Amino acid sequence: MSAPPTSRCRILVVDGDERERDGAARALTEAGHAVDTAATRADVVSLLGERAYDLVLSDLKMPALNGPVFYQLLKDSCRGGTPPVIFSIARGYTPEYASFLMRLAAPVLTKPVPAADLRQAVARMLPPRAEASDSLTS
Repeated sequence: MSAPPTSRCRILVVDGDERERDGAARALTEAGHAVDTAATRADVVSLLGERAYDLVLSDLKMPALNGPVFYQLLKDSCRGGTPPVIFSIARGYTPEYASFLMRLAAPVLTKPVPAADLRQAVARMLPPRAEASDSLTS
């Protein structure tokens, strides 16, 4: 297991598959992050109304909340700016999804996602935290 990050990040995991959602949440919590999970559109709307996220991991092909629909909801709901997104997918995607992902330049992980791969992808997407540099100057 890798060492925990120097500061916790808040991450939203969105997936209709309970096993995938819980596995991702566990891997990210073990890496030291604060994680919330959502299984439905209503869950996502509720959580985005309550707090801001540093990063979002979302299934690309959820019924009624596919990648493009989810990303628009995220943009419309995040007052402080849209957090980076990592998408996950169990099988191949259509040209529509490929075009969307290319425009967004969002990483895509293939399910089932090994915990180490997920933690590495998240580490690449998160900017260095100001708290770490602040502690050096205090």
